[in-house]
Amino acid sequence: MLDLLQLSNFRNYREQTLRFESGVNLIVGENAQGKTNLLESIHLLSSGRLLRGHRDVEAILDGESKSEVAGELAGSGTELKVVIEQGVRKRVFINSVSSIRASDLLGRFPSVSFSNFDLDIVRGDSSCRRLFMDHELSQIYPAYLRHLSHYKRALEQRNALLRDIEGRMPILDLFEPWEAQMAEHGTALRRYRSEFAKELDRRGSEIHHQIAEGETLSIAYQAKDEGDLLTSLSNRSQDLARRTTTVGPHRDDLEITIDGRGARHFGSQGQQRTAALSMKLTVLYFAVNILGEPPVALLDDVFSELDENRRSKLLEWVSGTASQTFLTCTEENQAGDQLAKTAKIFRVDHGSVSEA
Repeated sequence: MLDLLQLSNFRNYREQTLRFESGVNLIVGENAQGKTNLLESIHLLSSGRLLRGHRDVEAILDGESKSEVAGELAGSGTELKVVIEQGVRKRVFINSVSSIRASDLLGRFPSVSFSNFDLDIVRGDSSCRRLFMDHELSQIYPAYLRHLSHYKRALEQRNALLRDIEGRMPILDLFEPWEAQMAEHGTALRRYRSEFAKELDRRGSEIHHQIAEGETLSIAYQAKDEGDLLTSLSNRSQDLARRTTTVGPHRDDLEITIDGRGARHFGSQGQQRTAALSMKLTVLYFAVNILGEPPVALLDDVFSELDENRRSKLLEWVSGTASQTFLTCTEENQAGDQLAKTAKIFRVDHGSVSEA
């Protein structure tokens, strides 16, 4: 749980220090005032990545050369800090000790976020769904992140060999050690992803059914190739012709359907939004079972296209996880009278936050 947040030259925030509640923190303000920026700073502390996938330097306040986001976790007192500076690699500090990789933040302060950008989980191409799985599973399972790192490195080496052939006869022995590593770590990735997809299908369909008032959501993991991965990699004729690796978990996908129809091509924007939201809420429950405690929930403008009944159902699911929740909206009444009475309310106005 995040107790303290300090911002310096981050997005449209010059200097800001905030303390949060363990329950719901309601962030209210008109559009383009900095509500999403506030959630993004928390996401950065959790994952080492910006919420919107932009270049890191874009998070620095105009006219400044450096931005800092720091936080203190309740209970453990762990201090986290991310420093973004023009012309310098992003730096991460854990209890004032510098870390080599931003990914070292993963798992220390897990969070699950939902914003308009997450609609791409449903409507985007397969790379968006793989990124979703990789990010969420890396926060929950340290072993998954290790397998992913090893797999990516072996894939890069194998693709480099494929590109370097240039009409020459390939030296097949050079492929074998990288393919062995890809098979070992890729098989592990698929095992984690497959179990995750089953949970998304089971719990996600339940959440979607209630929020969407009867619609049926189905999710299944789709492997690009069948059978033993090492055998598929060893059959190199197609890869040699295309100069790239065409099989493996880096080509896999999630099949998402609503009432039996492909959500990507046939779902309305409202259906796609509810499906993506249901999948994100499933991650909250999944993480609780694995980690023993709920991740922080970052929900950005989730009420904008939901009627009152769907809003109520959504809040029931979120409150059921006991997560510390950060929820943005333009008006307090969007969250309902009951939540507005119990939540800690922050008002955002032109990059300045005040407690209501």
